[in-house]
Amino acid sequence: MKKIFLSFVMFVACFCAFGQDAMDSKVAIVNLGKPEIISRKQLDQTMKLLRANNINKSEQEVLEVMIEDCLLKQGAAQEGVTVTEAEVLSAIRKEVGADASVTDDQLKDAIQKQVRVSWETYLSKSQETLAIQKYIRKVKATKLSNVPAPTANEVQRFYDENSKQFFVPRTVSLDHIYVDTRSLNDAEKAKAKTRIEGYSAQLKKAPKDFDKLVELSDDSSSKYSHGEFGTLRIDDAKRRNFLGDSFFDSVFALKKGDISSVLTSNVGYHIVRVTETTEPRLLTLNETVSPNSKATVRDSVISYLTMQNQENVFKECVKELTAELKRKADIKYFL
Repeated sequence: MKKIFLSFVMFVACFCAFGQDAMDSKVAIVNLGKPEIISRKQLDQTMKLLRANNINKSEQEVLEVMIEDCLLKQGAAQEGVTVTEAEVLSAIRKEVGADASVTDDQLKDAIQKQVRVSWETYLSKSQETLAIQKYIRKVKATKLSNVPAPTANEVQRFYDENSKQFFVPRTVSLDHIYVDTRSLNDAEKAKAKTRIEGYSAQLKKAPKDFDKLVELSDDSSSKYSHGEFGTLRIDDAKRRNFLGDSFFDSVFALKKGDISSVLTSNVGYHIVRVTETTEPRLLTLNETVSPNSKATVRDSVISYLTMQNQENVFKECVKELTAELKRKADIKYFL
């Protein structure tokens, strides 16, 4: 879930449930409709958390943000803005990129381990956070719907100043015939190798048979698309580790149009056909960001700058709204 409007205090303190002890002194009372006390204990514990995270702010700065948080929560309540547990779960899934295979219970367990608080506490504070977001979007809808798009000059300037981000290393695009050996014993692996060596021998005589032999591949996701393996980047450490150095190095030694002999990876045997190679270079604004994408570098820059503009306008809305609420509220300081 987005926290672009949250300050450092909200981010750190939102997972802490503080109760005011009978003898606990107050540092502020915020009243936008009903009085809410910010206690000395709350402030001290928040300061402690911030220092533990190497965030150095004065008590007055921290208190001011806590007051603004109270005002936004009270404002959301006055507007009748609510958030359900389902909305919280949906927002978390979107933030962490959890797909449908991750159950709600697994997601809750992961969150509790990460933030080290109970799900109930996390849920309550997350609902408050999302309610504030909905409240701001509601009362500042006009301004938020008129976020300026980045200009052509801004796009060009960002590209020029961040050109290293658009440098691509050597790549190779492949089709392959694949025999999976991951669950085989030694005898079965020997038979598998004999099988793929037979394919290799046939291809040496008739390279055009590649597309026919692909239909015998163990790769069910590519056997009906000419054995399309995809594109490898020479700097892709994750895939190199998965497939193995020998396979990676052999593939990058081939040229466009080459059909390899039998190559061994960590997951099986392959015969690859190189469909495209690229040398290291700087992408232009009008080139696609990857061979498998239709989005251009320009599209990516526009998307990034648009998101930045949205965040900046959202922050302006928060600043404006908290100033408006402060003028309406009765705030007493005891610090």
